[in-house]
This record gives sequence, structure tokens and C-alpha cells, in this order.
Amino acid sequence: MKKKVIVVYLFICLFLFMKITTHSFGQSAEVLPKGVASVIVDWRHYLRIDKKFDKDGNVIDLAGDFNANLNSEVFPGLGVLENIFGLPPGSANIGSGVVSFGYQYDYLISHLQYGLTDRLTVGIRIPYYWNENKVKVFLDTSKATVGKNAALNTLAPLFVPGTVPLTTHDVQRLLGPGLDINGDGKIDVRGFGYKPVKTWSDKGIGDLEVGGRYRYFKTDNWRLAFTGGVRFPTGQVRDPNSLVDIAFGDGAYALLFALNNDYIGIKNLVLNTMLRYSLVLPNNERLRIPTAAHEPITENKEKVNRNIGDVIEFEASGIYEILDGFSFSLLYHFTYKFKDHVSGKRQFNYQSLELETDITEHIGIVSLCYSAIPLFKSKNFPIPMTAAISYRNKFAGTNVTKSKYISLTLAAYF
Repeated sequence: MKKKVIVVYLFICLFLFMKITTHSFGQSAEVLPKGVASVIVDWRHYLRIDKKFDKDGNVIDLAGDFNANLNSEVFPGLGVLENIFGLPPGSANIGSGVVSFGYQYDYLISHLQYGLTDRLTVGIRIPYYWNENKVKVFLDTSKATVGKNAALNTLAPLFVPGTVPLTTHDVQRLLGPGLDINGDGKIDVRGFGYKPVKTWSDKGIGDLEVGGRYRYFKTDNWRLAFTGGVRFPTGQVRDPNSLVDIAFGDGAYALLFALNNDYIGIKNLVLNTMLRYSLVLPNNERLRIPTAAHEPITENKEKVNRNIGDVIEFEASGIYEILDGFSFSLLYHFTYKFKDHVSGKRQFNYQSLELETDITEHIGIVSLCYSAIPLFKSKNFPIPMTAAISYRNKFAGTNVTKSKYISLTLAAYF
């Protein structure tokens, strides 16, 4: 009860704070002047994502867990055939999956901000996503030992007369509603209840963030600020009946804390560091619970208690004004996410949802920025605004996708 009271108190306090940032300019300690509002629009286009970093940091195929021998470990019913026909354990298989995933993201992230005082700026961050997973699926039966037998109306070893290999469509039926072997309209082999494994796309809002930034110290050489906020689980989470969809959010509230530090003691140069901590609150989610971490296909479903791992982030950047109004920036971003913790009441292997959920990311961003504010001050431009074009590369990590994007950021002040 005491913990809930503390969480509610922090929630109310932090509602006044927000992460005010664009990746093009880093996590600056700057705030808006009193009475000034800004609108920042950040568009990000991701290049095709088909690789990920494993737990050791090696680059592997994104759909690697699905490119496996489809044996009794994947389809437990094949173990019954092994017992009936005296086959060696694990030898019954319907073939190998040949699957590829290609993620494509487009993000439009809007920031609305307002300077309550010369030290405190509040606002909201609204992300909108267009997500797509281009899927290719094929069943390779060249080394299959089990197929379907219409006369027996069951699965059987291929050495049984009348048995033919399964098709890609048959496997889709096994993963979904079940397989009708003799074509009489009745399910002969029960399925797993998954939706078809095919190209998927959707769009929607992500997790909203609200709050603000308070600059508590400023000299000729330094700007120091505290940023905090609350993340709301407004984004759609993954569908437990889909093997190919992409989540728009984590499904959990989070409290956000950050320290922003600018050194401005060198002419035309701003050096910035940022340290942020995201405290993710526990939630309940209906999930599939596999028997092992790299065997995603399972019938086990339950509404579990989940505590997504908290996240620590560090960022360092430098912005150098190369010409009047033009600046160039380099940014390095490091992320460490703690492991998830999952529990339930049905004695499933909840550890399978916890393994390899601890994440590290190493990201580099290079940006070219332009500010029309000097022209506005000299009355040669109608609107005080800034623009930036950036290239971002997640060049190393563990248990995370390998991705790149280009972005365009526009900001206007009123």
C-alpha cells in the first residue's frame, strides 16, 4: 500500500515535467522563454530492418527463430507419432521453415511546448507510427520425415504408403485453426490459434509523454536542467495471436527522470551530456508463454504479471556553428535496459519471456541544422524556426534490432 501511495505521489508531481528533445539537437538543457510556445515535428524514415544483435552482440537474421526444423519440439503432436512408429526422439519433422522478416517504420513525432516561466517549460510528446513487417514464408520438405495421409486421415511417416509431404498452406493451417487432412471440412489436427503468417502493416499512436524541463542553473559557461515526465501506455501492444505484428507501445506506465548539462564556454560550440532513467511500472498483459526462449510457437496463454525492465540512457553530443545560422552536430547515445520479470499462476515457463530481454544499444547520430532565428531577429524572415536533417545508426548492441534511419526535424516558435 505504501509503495502505491509513493507511486501516485510521484505520478502527480511528474505530470508537470516532460522530455523535451529532438535527436537532431541532443538533450539540451535549454528552456523556452516565458510565454513562448513551440511546435516541433520530427519525421523519421527507417531503412529496411532484417537483422538484429543477439545476446553476444553478433548480427543475426531477424526471423532466425522461425528458420528451424519443425519437429516434435515445435509441434508436440509429432512426439506421439514417434512413440507409435518407434522413431528416435526428435526425428519426426514436417520440414524446415524458410522465413524472412523485413521491418519498415515511419515515425511522425510531434512536440508541443510552452514556457511557463523563464526556467520551466512544459509540454507533450505525441508519436504516430506507420509499421510494416514484410514476411516471406516457405516450407522446405527436402528432409521431412512426416506428411499427411488422406486415407488414414492423420499425419504419418513418409514411408507409410499414401503419405505426402505437407505444403506451406498446411503449416499455416497447423499454426492457425487446424489441419483438415481428408478435406471433409472437419479439423483432424488441432491448430495453435495464430493468425496467418504473412505480411502485416498497421498505423497508430504510440505511447504519449507529458511533463517538462526545469533549468536550475545558468552561467556564462554552463546550463543545467532537470527533465522529468510520465509515459502513458496509449500505444497498441503486440497481439498474442500474431507472430508477425509490431507493437506501438510497451503497455505500461513509466516515470521519466533526466539530468541535462550544457557547456557553452567555447565560442560557437555547445557540448551536452544527458543521463536519463525510465522507471517502468508493473502491468498485466495477456501473453503466449513458450516452453523456451527461441521457440515462439505455443498454445500456452495467460494474463501474466509483468515488470518491464527499467532503462538507463546516457547521451553526449557536440553542436558547432559552422556558418551564421548553420550548425553541425555529432551525438552518441547509449542505452541499457534491465531484464523483464514475469510471473503467473499456471506454472508455465515464465523464464522464457525473461531471457534476453536485457538490452544494450550504441547509437550514433550526425545532423546538419539551420536556424532562421537570426534572420527573424533582423526582420528578414517571418517566423522564428529551425530545421535539421539527420542520419542515425544503431551500430552495436545486444538483444535488439539493428537499424538505421534518416530524419527531418522542423521547429517553429510563437
